[in-house]
Amino acid sequence: MTSAARPDADPTGGRRRSWLTRPMDPQARRTPASRLRSAFPSLLVAAVALGYVALDLGGEQIPATVPGDVPPLVHAALVLVQSIALLARRHRPLVVLAVVVAADLVVLATTAGELGIGALGVIVAAYTLARRVDRTARLVALVAAAAATALVGAAAMVVGPVGSPAGVVLATAAARVVVLYLLPAVVAEQVRGRERLREALDAQERSVERERREDADRAVRSERAALARELHDIAGHHLSGIIVGAQAATALVASDPERAREMLRTVQDDARITLGDLRRTVGLLRDDEPEASGRPVAVPTMAGIEGLAEAARERGQDVTTIVEGEPRSLGPLAEATAYRMVQESLANAARHAPGAPCRVAVTWTDDQVEVSVRNEAADPALVAPGASTSTSTGTGYGLAGMAERAELVGARLTTGPDRHHGGWTNRLVLVGDTGRAS
Repeated sequence: MTSAARPDADPTGGRRRSWLTRPMDPQARRTPASRLRSAFPSLLVAAVALGYVALDLGGEQIPATVPGDVPPLVHAALVLVQSIALLARRHRPLVVLAVVVAADLVVLATTAGELGIGALGVIVAAYTLARRVDRTARLVALVAAAAATALVGAAAMVVGPVGSPAGVVLATAAARVVVLYLLPAVVAEQVRGRERLREALDAQERSVERERREDADRAVRSERAALARELHDIAGHHLSGIIVGAQAATALVASDPERAREMLRTVQDDARITLGDLRRTVGLLRDDEPEASGRPVAVPTMAGIEGLAEAARERGQDVTTIVEGEPRSLGPLAEATAYRMVQESLANAARHAPGAPCRVAVTWTDDQVEVSVRNEAADPALVAPGASTSTSTGTGYGLAGMAERAELVGARLTTGPDRHHGGWTNRLVLVGDTGRAS
């Protein structure tokens, strides 16, 4: 059975509560079990009244009454009044306490302060009031009720047939105040403290759960952004090559059919590579089929930059690569960031500056590595009508993906027109051990 199905379970935390610490909410949905628990104190007080009557009928000695001779049935009726009043203790705690204490005072006054059959009802009413009423009101009510009980009980003992000594009267009055009012108030305060602690713990649990959900949402958004970058880098690079190759093949069909066929074969190869890369990337999302991609997705590295340049040259781009310094191994995120930057830059050059020479430079130093891709200004004769000749005219996902990757590994990325040579330059600087830390 789940915690929600248990009538005595805490609906906020699922923990089992005792009847003392269960919240007293009169508006809560009532079940037969909860109604029985609520009526249990009243039934117990009624049982005291019935037991008193049974003792009287059985011939047991009943304390003397003053003034006059009050039948035991009257005392039992007063206790029954207490039990009936206690049924409304959660809704009207102050009124119930007044009724219950008044009945108990009548019992004390008519039995020379000796009969305490109304004490149980007073204890229940005092406990309920201490839990449900604010501090000032409950303090005033409990002090007034305790004073009335002490005075009436003491007076009844003094004027009674026996005439109890002053010490006994004072001790009895003090004991009544402690048992009937002080102890219930102390227990209620302890229970209220436990309720406040439980509420604080429940609030903390809800806060932790909310933070966990927010962390999970951020992780999902981050994974989606990373996947979007991968898909864009893969599809954007290869599709740009396919478009450029198809355009070149179309231009060569009449003048150089053999070269055109070679270009079309390159286009087909690029299409197959693109399809395979996309399948492997999407395969990462298939938890139920970990082998669906056929083989693990290889993390791109800086060693593959030369392969990017060679593939671009096969598509007809004029790409030159320059490597200076001693290459070294970087972290996987840093190397993937550099690789994707070169890939996206060559794809942009093919789209926006067809026929323009490109220069890919990788410069290694002791404290950093700089990767730059610069293309010359586009040849107007090779630009399709209406096509853009600058990557700065849009807010495409390519440059945004570069910036996100650079920020992820703490690298510096600059992109923009080359004022000295024309064209466009993208420059990525990985400082120190940025890549290794990744």
